[in-house]
Amino acid sequence: MNITLNHLKSNRKWHVPNVVVWGNADSFDAQFVMVEESSSKRVVFLHSRLGGSDQLISFSDLEDASGNSLPSLIANPVVIIIPRNQAHCFLVGESSENHFKIACGQDSVSGLAKHGLVDLLIMEIDLP
Repeated sequence: MNITLNHLKSNRKWHVPNVVVWGNADSFDAQFVMVEESSSKRVVFLHSRLGGSDQLISFSDLEDASGNSLPSLIANPVVIIIPRNQAHCFLVGESSENHFKIACGQDSVSGLAKHGLVDLLIMEIDLP
């Protein structure tokens, strides 16, 4: 058999249907610099998430189309979003071994759905 075909078939893959996306696309990472008023000798750097609400999805909380639970850790995961309605859904940042963040764009002018409905294709990729 072809080596490339063997490699593609050897990776673990899951199809997760009907995931509701409620995460808000308006949230963002902000960096702050503060100076104490009583003294000019101390500067404080802050990192905070502002606005919206994050939707953090753990792999162990998902079930595939056959009703099987996904493993809690997936090495080098790739998450592909397959839209089921008109809402614009996307991944926020990079996926880790045990979770990922997803958000839904809010577009009130064109009357898109408030929440997204998507299918997910999750694959474990072997890196050389």
